[in-house]
Amino acid sequence: MVLGAGRMPDFSDRRTALWALAAGCGIFAVGAAIAVGSGNGGTLVLVAALGVAPLLIVAAARWPYVFPFGLFCMLAPFDQAMSIPGAGSLPRYLGVLSALAVGIYAARTRRIYRPPLALYLWALFLAWVLINMFRSIDMTNATATLQAMASLIVLYAVFATAPITERQLRFACTAIVAGGIVAAVYGMVLFHQHPDLLAKTDARVTVNLLGHTLDANMFADALLTPFALALIALLHARRPRTILISFASLAVVFSAIVASLSREALLAVAVIVMVTIWFSRKRLLGIVLAVPAFGVLLLLVPSILTRIQDGFKTGGAGRTSIWHVDWTAFVQHPLIGWGTGNSIEAYDRNFLAVYQLYNAGWSRPPHNTALFIAVELGLVGVVLFSAAFFAAFRPLVSVQRGDALYDLRVAITASLIALLVASLFIDVSATKSLWLVLILAAQFRTVLLSRRPAVVAAYEYQPPAAAPLAQIRPRTVLGGSTR
Repeated sequence: MVLGAGRMPDFSDRRTALWALAAGCGIFAVGAAIAVGSGNGGTLVLVAALGVAPLLIVAAARWPYVFPFGLFCMLAPFDQAMSIPGAGSLPRYLGVLSALAVGIYAARTRRIYRPPLALYLWALFLAWVLINMFRSIDMTNATATLQAMASLIVLYAVFATAPITERQLRFACTAIVAGGIVAAVYGMVLFHQHPDLLAKTDARVTVNLLGHTLDANMFADALLTPFALALIALLHARRPRTILISFASLAVVFSAIVASLSREALLAVAVIVMVTIWFSRKRLLGIVLAVPAFGVLLLLVPSILTRIQDGFKTGGAGRTSIWHVDWTAFVQHPLIGWGTGNSIEAYDRNFLAVYQLYNAGWSRPPHNTALFIAVELGLVGVVLFSAAFFAAFRPLVSVQRGDALYDLRVAITASLIALLVASLFIDVSATKSLWLVLILAAQFRTVLLSRRPAVVAAYEYQPPAAAPLAQIRPRTVLGGSTR
């Protein structure tokens, strides 16, 4: 018990799991009979969901890092494509369930680690977003921005302080790679079998779900972390089966990134490879192999070179024109910005004041994370966001070569730097792709703390020690002695 609280159910007991299985089967049997009798297929689906619910509850209580957090990691690439009109997205609800399940898990295990420095910085950034919200012209957009950022920071806070083992962390990384594989395969199958659904993407691979087509650049950026994890897994694999699985995973994810023709993602892939080479003992050999490999890639996929040439001709599809307008808006309010949610308003007010060699049109987002924050929140917001982001690297630098976690250090570092490169061409401040890597970095820190004998959790319940019998003084009861 915790501080005299009532006894919590033991979800690790086999009897509890069997009762949940029996309850699920009973609900499904009764509901299926009613659904078949009524001929309503929708009722059958609902009943099936209710029947599985008891098992999912037990799974979330016993293995929260498998479900729902594992499923959340897998669906991260589909975030914007699985949006529900007026109700957020399915990965967002999975994130809420994951935070709830891991929070209960932390309460059951009675271990909560002290928050990292990055969490305090993110809290300051969120406070600055809230303060600037009262200066917003578009309150609808400002509210959506605040809600998205607040939910991500709360999610980060839960996972940064909850206990996690190395095995659980590696399972989360495996789930991320699995999600990247699913997204890559689905995108390529959709591209070849239903090209009409992706007509708006100019023959670039992406995903389309429920009528929502994900931006090809966002799709490719979401595959950067799976690519980094698969690459590091391949380089550290020793068993033939592991080598084969890692190579196949890497090939599938990389093929989808190439087919997306995202210039920023391809540049980020090159950065991942260079970071990996930097951490390797054989740097010269890595450079000798990597440079010709990229040259061969350009020869095999000439459309990449065409995209690069078009980028120089059009200023990155109008990005330089957009940056010029947003920079003009930024210098008008450099310290505190235009206010939360006002980036589009700032752009439109300065659109006609700047000559654009390539006309990008009205109402365009900044297409640059730092510039987006600078326009809305000023230099104060940029400093807070940058400090919080780079604070994620602090626990990584303490792990040296030869450590069991060294491969994860390289993979997480490469992912963070790759997303930093991608952020130069698109806003990633509120994407699941970025925050999932930030969560991995925070969990990496927790694993380090848990294996240090001298470091204990910030809160760990310890039952009061019983006093020795020799130290118990006799009490007098009604004038007599208790002896």
